[in-house]
Amino acid sequence: MRSSDLQFLFTLWQELADAPAAESDAALHHAMEKLSGHIGARNILWVAGRLYPERKVEHPMLGWVIQDVAYLHDGERLLGLAGEVVSRINEGEEDRSAIAAARLAGRTWSHLRHELVDDEAWRNCWVVNDVLATERIGDRLSGSHSLPGCESHFVLERSRDERPFGPRERDLLHYFLLGSTTFQRELMLSRGLLDAAYPLSARERDVLKLLLTDASEKEIAQQLGIGYRTVHQHAQSIYQKLGVRGRWGLMAKWLRHEV
Repeated sequence: MRSSDLQFLFTLWQELADAPAAESDAALHHAMEKLSGHIGARNILWVAGRLYPERKVEHPMLGWVIQDVAYLHDGERLLGLAGEVVSRINEGEEDRSAIAAARLAGRTWSHLRHELVDDEAWRNCWVVNDVLATERIGDRLSGSHSLPGCESHFVLERSRDERPFGPRERDLLHYFLLGSTTFQRELMLSRGLLDAAYPLSARERDVLKLLLTDASEKEIAQQLGIGYRTVHQHAQSIYQKLGVRGRWGLMAKWLRHEV
């Protein structure tokens, strides 16, 4: 890597470390924007996976289920396509790239497309032919940060008329992932994918963001345009799912950096 790459990483790590606890979605968008710009990608996709051990034996993904997806660009349209892909993969339809990533679970890694799946598997993959071909995606760079029971994947894309990703870009993504543990931890906590009995619903995530500020439950209700009792019920559900006794326990979980 170049010295400019190291400076980029140090700056990005610091920016993510300084992000408020309630702004994990904004921090994710910032990380995706910076990575895409510095590495040089047409788009970047983030995928969160959670392990369900009871599904491990019979499931092609070894018990890993995709729980959340985000795009940097054109998200509203692409999320529609992604929803179909995620549904098919979670229901057991085999995708060689996803299966290869699942087999690497438990470690933090970054691979060029041909290091993850060979050319023949890539050409014959239904995701490539049904989805990526329509978007004129010619190459991908994938990496994942591993946390207990969940995985945070970043997938950078280039079009057919751009050069493929190379070792420098792969190593830069890898080093970013290695140095981003606190950011990754808060990202997964905010979705109920780490240290949680069940993932958080979309509304619970809205409430959680404000519980991590100094807003009272009544103020949260006003900001979200819902009833106070509804906010209180969501708050109790969040505490139960995350295994904390109340708001102080919630704050303590965010301040505890070990995983």
